[in-house]
Amino acid sequence: MSLKRVGILLGKEFLQGPKNFIFIWALVLPIVISLVFSLIFGTLFDEKPKLGMVDEGNSQLVTMAEQLTSVVTKKYGNVSEIKQAVESGAVDIGMVIPANFDSSVMQGEETKLVTYIWGESLAKNR
Repeated sequence: MSLKRVGILLGKEFLQGPKNFIFIWALVLPIVISLVFSLIFGTLFDEKPKLGMVDEGNSQLVTMAEQLTSVVTKKYGNVSEIKQAVESGAVDIGMVIPANFDSSVMQGEETKLVTYIWGESLAKNR
């Protein structure tokens, strides 16, 4: 089959396709169905993820996180409080910032953060 004939057939499909009822169903229906499911199950208008932080050394990371508008930030006093908050679902993720974290980052040293994640979070972008 020549490319010219394929081009002619493809052109006819593009011209006559939108007039066909099945063509409309194939394009419009998947979009409508996904919109309906998103509205029903609440994934279209997600709430903001909640971040819990334990600061063991007055880190600037906490103040930077509190200034973010895309995340709800809450401070906790110790590790057991943040573990309980993550286990109960009060926060989506808990982060323990060690002492001297800022100076380690400024010096380019490798630093470890302890994090706890609540696996049942509805927040998609966490």
